[in-house]
Amino acid sequence: MATDAPQPEDRPLSTPAMRLRAARKSRGWSYAKTADRLARHVPDQCPDRDTLISYIKRWEAGKVTRISDRYQYALAATFDTTEEALFAPIAPPTSDPPPGPTGTVERSPTTGSWDDDVKRRELIGNSAAVGVNAALAPVLAALSSSWQKSQPRLPGASVSQAVIDDWEDAYPIHVRRYVNAAPSITLTGLTRDWVEIAPHLPRRQPEGVKRDIAHAAAKHAGLIAATTVQLGDERLARRWWLTARNLADQSGDRHLSAYARSWEATNRVVNVSEHLPELARLAREARELAGSKPTGTLVYATLTEAEVLASMGNHSAAVSAIRHAEEVFSRIPSSQSDRKKNLHLAQSLVYSLAGSTKNAAEARQAAQHLHNPATHFYSSIQLKLHEIVLHTSTDPSNALKEAVTILGELPQERRIARVRVNARRVINALPEPARTLPAAQDLSTLIST
Repeated sequence: MATDAPQPEDRPLSTPAMRLRAARKSRGWSYAKTADRLARHVPDQCPDRDTLISYIKRWEAGKVTRISDRYQYALAATFDTTEEALFAPIAPPTSDPPPGPTGTVERSPTTGSWDDDVKRRELIGNSAAVGVNAALAPVLAALSSSWQKSQPRLPGASVSQAVIDDWEDAYPIHVRRYVNAAPSITLTGLTRDWVEIAPHLPRRQPEGVKRDIAHAAAKHAGLIAATTVQLGDERLARRWWLTARNLADQSGDRHLSAYARSWEATNRVVNVSEHLPELARLAREARELAGSKPTGTLVYATLTEAEVLASMGNHSAAVSAIRHAEEVFSRIPSSQSDRKKNLHLAQSLVYSLAGSTKNAAEARQAAQHLHNPATHFYSSIQLKLHEIVLHTSTDPSNALKEAVTILGELPQERRIARVRVNARRVINALPEPARTLPAAQDLSTLIST
């Protein structure tokens, strides 16, 4: 187990792990006392005392790459401080990084090794997707497997902490592919990780380990579901949505449970055959799980509800939801402001569908600053289509021409569901006489192929 060796006093408290350790020590609390205090602020399904002690030790040792919103809030309340004070982004080191924890087992990649870890995931986890010679694939798979086997397992578990952390760290890499690459590329990497995760899910594990595995698995399952939606396989996606929801609930992280439902609703809404009232219920459930405290999770759940309401044609309720999301966003700590991209994208959609020209233009301009086509390919396409939707009723001929050009220039594999649904919104906004125009038929053909 890791020791609790103090850091040099002249070293700045630049990492959350160091700040947490300093906060506990300044109060003279033992791990047990800290766990008891923390339990008062943890929402429903609070882990037992031993599990909380284990969490605290891992957090202070820097073994966890990112602490969930649920525990960030609880820890800030425990130490009577703010989440930003404890978890603000780590400043780049100006000298040698602080020494890692001493000990023998369960060491995962440290914050300083993130770049190397990303490269390893890029190479091993997604070798087929990035075009590595097929002959190397078995070698890379063997290396990945042997690396996992070399990591000491957690007591009573079938997996090591390093492997669980590795799965968590892989998720943002998959997300970066999801927002830019063809769905088949994203799914290749996700499948390789899921094959590693799946055997550990049905096995008997210590309660804390079971929750940690479920946490990583839930995020992967949700992204698999979303990717299969983009590929057009709704039946397969339904299986993975249910899996993601169940695993998120098993993780005991209410914020993840809320996120899983929001993510499901905002992806399923692109399907014209979906029962929208069911999605509205799912979005409402996500908002309730997110709680009343202003967080990025609550913002996302509210934005999802707004999108579903707008898709149902209830524009006034959708605008009200957007306004509520804006108000919540204005109150969240800057350390949680990562939902700004989602906020502006949802504003652009809802205000465009509602015909609010000024608000839509402002939202679109703000979103374009954050959704560079080089890094947010699909979002930039959606924003262009939102603008077209806004002007379709007054200038249908030009709107159709622009929409046909956008879809026509996209390779077929990149006409994913998120793009097609916005092109379909152009058709839905057409005045009745314009629906017979040849360009309307051309756009319908591009949407369906």
